[in-house]
Amino acid sequence: MHGGFFCAWTRQTTQASGDRTTQTKYELSDELSTIDWWALANIMAAANLFERKAFDIARAFHGSYASVFVHKGDELGAAARAMSDRVYYATVFDVVVATEHQKCGVGRLLMEGLLAKLPFKRVFLTSVFGKEDFYAKFGFLRQTNAMGLYEGPALTSAVQRGILQANA
Repeated sequence: MHGGFFCAWTRQTTQASGDRTTQTKYELSDELSTIDWWALANIMAAANLFERKAFDIARAFHGSYASVFVHKGDELGAAARAMSDRVYYATVFDVVVATEHQKCGVGRLLMEGLLAKLPFKRVFLTSVFGKEDFYAKFGFLRQTNAMGLYEGPALTSAVQRGILQANA
C-alpha cells in the first residue's frame, strides 16, 4: 500500500514584529524510497523512543501496512506507521515529530494522513505519557485491557519508565 499519496499543507505565521508573514510548507507523503533513515533514527532518539538502528527502522517501515512522513523541503520532520491484519485491526506505531516541528500542526497532519490509510473499525495505539489528549482529538479512547510482552533491556526500560507494570 505504498506510493501515490501526497499532499501539501502551508502554515502561515506572523513574526513578532508584525510586519512579516512567513509561510512554512509541510508535505505529507508515503514514499519510502526518499527517507533518510539516519535522520529518522535521530528524531526518534531525540524523542526518547527506544534505541533503534537506522537499518532496523527502515525494515520496520518497509514491513508496515501504512507509513506516512512529513517533510519541510528536504528535511524530514515527522513519521508514523501502522501494522494490520488487513481485515479487522490496525495498530499505530512510531508516531514521532521532530522537536523543532512540534506545535506547528505537523502531528495533526501526520495522524490525519495515517488514519486515512486505515480502513478498519478497530485501531490501536500506544502513546507516550503526556500525549493522550492529542490522540483523543482523533477519537482514541484509553484502553484498559492491554498487556505487553517484552524481553531483556526493553523489559527493564519499559518497567522503569512506567510503560509496563507487574501483574498483581
